[in-house]
Amino acid sequence: MRTAIFAAGLVTLTFGAAAAAMTAQEAWTADIADQNKDYAQVPHAMLKIQDSAYLREGDAVVLQGHPGQPGSWRWNHDTGVKGVLGVSLKGGRLGVTQNGKPLESGQIGKSIIVDKDVDVAGAPTQVGAGVHGWRIFVYNQQNPAARNFRGVSYFPYDAAFRVTAHFAADAKLPPRIFRTSRGTDKQFYHAGDASFTLQGKKVVLPFYSDSNDRAGIKSLSAFFTDRLTGKDAYPAGRYVDVEDFGKFPPATVIIDLNTAYNPNCARSAHFTCPIAVDTLPLAVKAGERDPHIAH
Repeated sequence: MRTAIFAAGLVTLTFGAAAAAMTAQEAWTADIADQNKDYAQVPHAMLKIQDSAYLREGDAVVLQGHPGQPGSWRWNHDTGVKGVLGVSLKGGRLGVTQNGKPLESGQIGKSIIVDKDVDVAGAPTQVGAGVHGWRIFVYNQQNPAARNFRGVSYFPYDAAFRVTAHFAADAKLPPRIFRTSRGTDKQFYHAGDASFTLQGKKVVLPFYSDSNDRAGIKSLSAFFTDRLTGKDAYPAGRYVDVEDFGKFPPATVIIDLNTAYNPNCARSAHFTCPIAVDTLPLAVKAGERDPHIAH
């Protein structure tokens, strides 16, 4: 779910990849190890992103830089300048040129090499509430942010934060607009509310989907704050996903707050992340901690 909603297929930071035979804590440990690789080690790691361009209908950008200087490559929105790569979105179709010659637009969904240690890749994404465009990333394999990364920090696993919740589906799947870290809006659909008891408190946590096609809903996400938000937890809130519940809507869902994670924008300004507004009335001492605080 993290990939489908927040990373548009480019950065696969997701829980649930560990073998089903593992215990919940073993899967959590394995997934954190995978998360560290996806942050900084794989070719299209989040922290290797050097620049980004979000294209709406009619937008165009040009990539400029100096060969042999990986850190120099940046997008220029002035299409009158010359550059190695040009990308435009017109009539809903993506146009790509390299050194003035047209490229197959599908190539940008894989990788376009522009210099040693530098390539470009992109995917469709929301650029406004219900408005679809493209997000194009410039990756620098020598990006200091990736080279200096020391790993994510999570609270120790606590089985008390793994609960089975009653799920009350929202039959209408109404759209819900969230303000984002980049000052834009994103639209999701209210799939329903999960009710459970945690630390003696009765909790109701809304969950959302990126689709209102009931047959296609395979995972759900909640965006929440709690009493640690802005202290030991990221100030814009954290996210938690539920998956493997079978046909939507499920009667119950398993929520493991140990897997609660920070939005991508906690470490990279090149993402557009919903700001959490739903609140849990307790301190969730589980899940990912604020990366900007020494632990």
